[in-house]
Formats: sequence, structure tokens, C-alpha cells
Amino acid sequence: MGAWRRAASTSLHEVSERPDLWVPGALGWIASVGWIPFVVAVVPAPSISDLTFLGARLVTSGTWPWNAVFLGAGLLVIVALAFASVAASNATLAAMIVGRRTRPSDIARMLRVTVPAGLPAAIAIGMLLLAASIVAPREFNDPDPAGGPLVSTIVRLLPYLAVVGLTVLAAIGLSAVGGRIAVARRIGTASALRLAASAIVRPPLAIQLVVSALAAIALLVIAGLLLGVLWSPIAAELGIIGDFGLGTGLLLVGFVAVWLCIVLAGGALHAWSATTWSRLVAAESLQRT
Repeated sequence: MGAWRRAASTSLHEVSERPDLWVPGALGWIASVGWIPFVVAVVPAPSISDLTFLGARLVTSGTWPWNAVFLGAGLLVIVALAFASVAASNATLAAMIVGRRTRPSDIARMLRVTVPAGLPAAIAIGMLLLAASIVAPREFNDPDPAGGPLVSTIVRLLPYLAVVGLTVLAAIGLSAVGGRIAVARRIGTASALRLAASAIVRPPLAIQLVVSALAAIALLVIAGLLLGVLWSPIAAELGIIGDFGLGTGLLLVGFVAVWLCIVLAGGALHAWSATTWSRLVAAESLQRT
């Protein structure tokens, strides 16, 4: 616990005095989870009928199944760009901490470790989607589902959701540790992941994994609630009046300003997390040599 506390407090002090770390941190935050509260606040949640209609349109379309294939390909491109952005963010932060320029090879090594580390999570998400495609129609067609079709579907999918949560947490830890080992030691992906798997169970790194995940979740919840409250009157004005007046414009400016502050806060949190990971990995490497 003491090793983690020292690394975390040192990183917190450094990040608080170096706002230049917040910008690359914001890139990693937005590309990973920072987009979630904005989408939740601004995009209306689809109703059950909306989801049913969307699924029916996909299946009954004349372009089926190619429309689903193109949709999946588009999602894969977005995910690949997100992975690359997070790798670039982490590589840049790791280089800035030691006062050197970011090398393209650092980003490539980070990315090569992140992709296989996230493969189990991707498989788990695929299993969840497959299970949902089987369970959801049954629950929505059930005349009397317990708690409603949506709640009943979620309850039946809880084991899959638990597996997704665990694999995502493991992917975060393996990519954070393995990527930094690969960059520091200039070793291959398999060797970096093997070392990361043995190191991530050590108390300082395991504590960092849990604390950083909980901190990110807390910020996401706070940001989602705050943005939801701020967007509510804007959505009401646009929906009722249907015009973009001065009052709506001022509310929108305030919303964007708060959103940018949240992005910077997320960037600072991501910078602190990345800096702490780098210090802990460096300390663990020194202990093994």
C-alpha cells in the first residue's frame, strides 16, 4: 500500500503543477470513456419500440445482411481509432514524464500490446451481444415478463455482464502494464504481456487498477448527472419552441463550457492514472533487476 501511495501522491502533485499533461490525457479520456456522459446527456435514450423498429428495419431491409456487415465494419473502424488514440495518449504522457519526445515506435508498441490484451474483452462483448440477440426477443415477446422486458433481459444477461466487466478490467491492467514494459525494455508483445500478467497481481499495481477504475466511474457518474441537468432545459427549449433564440444560445454556451471543463478534469485524471502506472511499472522493473 505504501508503494502505491507514494507513486499516486507524487503523480498527483506533478499533474497538478503541469497542465500540459492534461491535453494528451484528455485525448485518452475522450477516446476511452469520456464520450459516454455526453452521449447519455444529449442523445435521447431509445425506447423499447425504437429498438424493436430498428431491429426489424435491419432484418427486413433489402440490403440484409450487408447492412449489418457494414454497420459492424464501421464500429470496428471507430474502435480501432479509439485504441490508437489511447495508445498515443499513454505513449505521449510516458515520454513527457521523463522529458523526451514521443517516438512513433512507442505508440506502435503500446498499440500492439493493447489489441491482444483487449481481445478477451472483445470476445466477451461478442458473447454478450449474441446472448442478447437470443434472450431479448424472448423477453420482449413474453406477455408478462418480471419487471418489464428490459429489466428481465438485463437480469438474464447479468452473468455475461459480469464476465464483460472482469475482462475489461483485466484488459485495462494488462495494456497499462504491458505497454509500458514493452516501451521501456523494447521487447516483443508476447514477452510484455507475460511479464504484465505476473506483475498485475502485485499489490501496488492491483490497487492502482481498482482505484483508477473506481475514480473513472465516479467522474463518469458525476459528469453524466451534471450534463444531464444542464442539457434538460436546452432540449426543452428546442423541443417546445423549435427555434434557436438568444436564451437557448446562452444555455448552450454554458453547456459547452462545462463540458470542456469536464474534459479537462477527465484529462487530468487520465494523466494522473498514466503517470502513476509509469512510476509503479518502473519501480517493479527496478525490483526485478
